[in-house]
Amino acid sequence: MQETQQNKSEGSSAKGGRLALARSRGPVNYGGRINFIRVIFVLVFLAIVAKLGIVQGVNGIYYQKIAQKQYESQVLLHANRGMIYDRNGSLIVSNNYGYSYAADPELLDPSDKAKIAQRFAAVFGQSSSYFLNKLNTKARFVWLARNVDPDQSSVLQNFKMYGLIQLQEQQRLYPYGAVAGQILGFTNVDGKGASGVELEFDSLLAGKDGFEIMQRDGIGRKMPSIDYPHVNPISGCNVQLTLDMNIQQIVEQELAAGVERVKAAAGTAVFMNPNTGEVLAIANYPSFNPSDYEKYTFSDSRDRAITDVFEPGSTFKVVTASAALEEGIEKPSDMIFAENGSYTLYGRLIEDFEREGWITFRRAVELSSNIAFSKIGRKIGSDKFYRYARDFGFGVPTGIELPGEIPGELKKPYEWSKVSLPFMSFGYEVMVTTLQMAQAYAAIANGGTLMKPYIVNKITDANGNIIFQNEPMKIRRVVTPDVAQTLSGLFVDVVERGTGVAAKMNDVLVAGKTGTAQKLVDGKYSKKFYHASFAGFFPVPNPEIVGYIMIDSPMNGYTGGAVAAPIFKRIATRIYGIMQRRTTNVLNTDVRLVSNGNGEVTPPSRNSVEVNSNVDQSNLVKVPDVSFLDCATATAILKNFGLTASSAGKGDFIVSEKPTAGAMVPKGSEVQLNLVDARHITKMPDFRGASVRKAASFLLSAGIPFHVVGSGKIVGQSPNAGQPINKKITVIINCDNKGFNVSGLY
Repeated sequence: MQETQQNKSEGSSAKGGRLALARSRGPVNYGGRINFIRVIFVLVFLAIVAKLGIVQGVNGIYYQKIAQKQYESQVLLHANRGMIYDRNGSLIVSNNYGYSYAADPELLDPSDKAKIAQRFAAVFGQSSSYFLNKLNTKARFVWLARNVDPDQSSVLQNFKMYGLIQLQEQQRLYPYGAVAGQILGFTNVDGKGASGVELEFDSLLAGKDGFEIMQRDGIGRKMPSIDYPHVNPISGCNVQLTLDMNIQQIVEQELAAGVERVKAAAGTAVFMNPNTGEVLAIANYPSFNPSDYEKYTFSDSRDRAITDVFEPGSTFKVVTASAALEEGIEKPSDMIFAENGSYTLYGRLIEDFEREGWITFRRAVELSSNIAFSKIGRKIGSDKFYRYARDFGFGVPTGIELPGEIPGELKKPYEWSKVSLPFMSFGYEVMVTTLQMAQAYAAIANGGTLMKPYIVNKITDANGNIIFQNEPMKIRRVVTPDVAQTLSGLFVDVVERGTGVAAKMNDVLVAGKTGTAQKLVDGKYSKKFYHASFAGFFPVPNPEIVGYIMIDSPMNGYTGGAVAAPIFKRIATRIYGIMQRRTTNVLNTDVRLVSNGNGEVTPPSRNSVEVNSNVDQSNLVKVPDVSFLDCATATAILKNFGLTASSAGKGDFIVSEKPTAGAMVPKGSEVQLNLVDARHITKMPDFRGASVRKAASFLLSAGIPFHVVGSGKIVGQSPNAGQPINKKITVIINCDNKGFNVSGLY
């Protein structure tokens, strides 16, 4: 008890001590603490204000863009790729639209992926695992199938699934199929030019893509807004080639038949206008179809007429003969000893097919004597021979507007051996392309001037404005007109009674030269494999066509006269037929259709001419037929006739005009052009009396398959005019000359 009281007394004493100590220190300073907290709050507030200033002022645009991405998206507007036409305005490359399919694997669960894989496997003939492997990825976008055909896309039209994407993509359309395939080239799966004209002019053909800013609503749907920027795409430029698809078709048909007939490995041919340098046809066999480029190797797409070289053999004698005549070394009547067909020079044997003794220079050309030309070459000398060969364009590229051209090989004189000059004189130890050889013979055909070959006529923008117009270009004079005329006569003799008789035509004079060269196999000249060639031009004396044909490794015959000359004759005969039948007034053969007001067409009277007797006859003009032309072209034609134009209806073809074609009207009169969409035509037009080109243009645009039999004016058709159109049935167009199939269309 006493201890307890004692403890309490001690505790009270301690508490009292602490109170006394506190009183001795003075009152507690709570105001300082509050001020400190206030300072902290002020600093934090200032930091927040500063941060807001930076966010809204300094980095405001940056964060605004980030915010916009949450509710805006930019949609790419693809430009239409430019068209490609032949010299006659026939559309040879256009565009179509097909479907491609992709997926966002992140939006698909395993069961969805399995369903898609099974469905696509059934449609495209692939295994389910093929598509399943594509879908089992962490990527947000994978392609499943691109540019599928219409039948396949129709099966998938109703197959909808969240995460499965259907896209419409532009596809390149080649209505002529494999015709001119290596020249035109192809575009890859992304629509970029990969070879040929498509590659060479890809930047111009492609145009420029535009874009549109779209808003997303609350559930992610995209909607356009007029408040956001919109840039329209710029369509690509259109390219018109110098090719004539009628001639191209002929050359390809006959080249293919000739290669198959002689069981050769391949063949190339070039036909051009010798007076201008315009290339009318370049053919290669085996051919290449740009519509199905996946089925070929990339090597198949090359244009062998400009990418492959060969030793030409006797067709190269054009250089030797030109130099000999131009330098006065030989005259046609001069005599040369041909060594009875066998001649050894510097240990190398030179042989002739014909074993002759003394022969004239003219006869040496006719018989293509290697021995005679080896002697002539030595007379010319290395420096002069090299200069003439170079002047004819050998050893340098021609500069044609196609990718992949190589210059060939023409060694300089200091690189020659003792046998180089005599062997080059008849076409060995020099490497050439088919186009170079055609260019060289064109120089003789036109009177002695080397012309630059070209294949592009003009390039226009989407509005029809010409941005490039090609013109014939003279490179140099290689021989005088007199020498060129003499050579032409010698080459006519070759065809009339020499090694080229297989190229002889009944109704026109042909000048030509044969060539046969052994191929190098494993470093040695083969006795089995040859290059057989023929160069020719017609009609003489005023040639309009020059051509060169090279056949690689023929097995059924091997000389140029036996293998290549017959092919040239078949081609020349058909081309000359076209030349005789073509008219300069294409308006006389236009398809004439009159609309019945329902978008359908019926044939009008062909011979109606309207004349107003009260009008001054000297001021009258005849209304041209502009049917089946686009409105811009028709308007330009009417303007040239002193007439104006107005249009009615919507569509891609003019089906009638008022006043009608042939009517006599005063200058300055207005012609109403009635347009119709070819795709909506329900009854067959009457093509009788029309040109194949106009009928083909209409049928292509209408999506109607057709086949042309013969050439010239159309005299019949099946189905007949007025019958319902069935796009699953091929329309047969019959022309007045069924001996020629010059349409180039299927």
